[in-house]
Amino acid sequence: MSVEFIDSHCHLDFSPFADNESYYLQKAQEKGVIKFIVPSVNKSNWVRVLSLSQQHSSIYYALGIHPLFISNDYQNEIDLLKQSLQEHREKCVAIGECGLDFWAPDCDREAQIYVFREQCLLAKQYQLPLIIHSRKSHDAILKILRGMKLKKGGVIHGFSGSFQQAEQFIQLGFYIGVGGVISYERAIKTKNAIAQIPLDKILLETDSPDMPLSGFQGKINTPDKVANLCDYLSVIRKESKQSIADVVYKNTTSLFGI
Repeated sequence: MSVEFIDSHCHLDFSPFADNESYYLQKAQEKGVIKFIVPSVNKSNWVRVLSLSQQHSSIYYALGIHPLFISNDYQNEIDLLKQSLQEHREKCVAIGECGLDFWAPDCDREAQIYVFREQCLLAKQYQLPLIIHSRKSHDAILKILRGMKLKKGGVIHGFSGSFQQAEQFIQLGFYIGVGGVISYERAIKTKNAIAQIPLDKILLETDSPDMPLSGFQGKINTPDKVANLCDYLSVIRKESKQSIADVVYKNTTSLFGI
């Protein structure tokens, strides 16, 4: 049997991929990565991710406002997001990348929460899953999600928390996005969590060009590294690469409807 993967989170519209994405797509496809989910960060790249999906049959996209890319005129940006979702639905498989990021002590938490809640409501309206960025904000995100009761759930992108935190998201219908953090020896807590999470609740993602795997620090992260992530996951979970690839592929197609 052949091993096939989906990179459930990669920014193929970012530099250095811009205008050279075909090379990186071919490189990934040689490793069995045959589909790609490209989330957006704000209105500046909504048109670009849509365009990529039109140019390449293997690319799907998400529209959203990242908590670190909220503009000062965020109400207008939310209105534009609503308009974009009305006009462009083909191959738009999620709302995101959205969420909360409380890492910086001077961040505008109220603005972040408002923008995130509005995107949750859009996910509910359009019956789309969420791609959620969560940093130092798990409890706040869980509180909002519990109140929303979303039918489509979503994925917690780049998860690096505990098993108990993962369980709470899973109970709300969310998948856990597993990325390069599991390749680092020091990530004991996260690796222990990933070892215990049901396999049918896991997605694989590179977050290209960010979040490089161990041994590739300082280099561009690329979507073909999904295959490497599967190798690490196989060791952590003591399960075969084929069985992991098959289940995770099914998880991803099920969540995003692709």
